[in-house]
Amino acid sequence: MAAIVGYQRELVGWLIGGLQKIRGMTNHGIADRARAAERVPTVSISIEGIEPRAAAEALGREGIYLWDGDFYATGLIERLGKTEVGGVLRVGLVHYNTAGEVDRTLEALERIAGAAR
Repeated sequence: MAAIVGYQRELVGWLIGGLQKIRGMTNHGIADRARAAERVPTVSISIEGIEPRAAAEALGREGIYLWDGDFYATGLIERLGKTEVGGVLRVGLVHYNTAGEVDRTLEALERIAGAAR
């Protein structure tokens, strides 16, 4: 389990670092690598100008499967001001994901965010 946790922290750190480089991308959670032990390898994001459902569908067409919605956290989504756009986009990493998959996801998110600008 310790090896899995370490690997997932490495992957989510790589993901968050890449997300921070994408213009128009907002990470709704802990992004500080020094606080990695305080988070799970699931990241909720928003892309300026793109509804979460549209982003999830575009990613799905590329074989990248993410979730969109409020995930039963309606109070949080309301406080984030994301109710009207359908919530957020959620990326969940697990021990069988690879760095290559993270890179491919980041590249696709960059294309989607770029198309919205």
